Amino acid sequence: MTKLLTTSMLLFSIFLGYSQSKFEIKKIGSQYSMEQLSNAFGGADFCGSFFPTKRNLIVLNDGSEVELKSGNELSGEGIALSNSCLLSDDTHYVISIWSVSADGYLMRGFDSNAYPTEKEYYHFNNLEKQ
Repeated sequence: MTKLLTTSMLLFSIFLGYSQSKFEIKKIGSQYSMEQLSNAFGGADFCGSFFPTKRNLIVLNDGSEVELKSGNELSGEGIALSNSCLLSDDTHYVISIWSVSADGYLMRGFDSNAYPTEKEYYHFNNLEKQ
């Protein structure tokens, strides 16, 4: 009986931990495991990366896909975000090269070979600088 209770509590705490997350892993790529992605994204501060009503898709260098939940979703789950952490839904989120370091930190880079300057990035992608 004790084993059943312990197992039930463990599964409940794991479920609760994943349900209180600010992100959802949609696809595992070729380089990072579910645990590596969970740890890297769980330890990252994404203030300023959340949209109010839509999810923000982040694609890593190995093909992994992780979505940051919308402000509305997070609010519904009881996770409060400051208004300063929310972007406008029509804001263009700059395409970046995302990876996980050997130490388990999430890293964000910019393809300076394709777009040597920020101005060229906006020009090539037909965007207005915001």
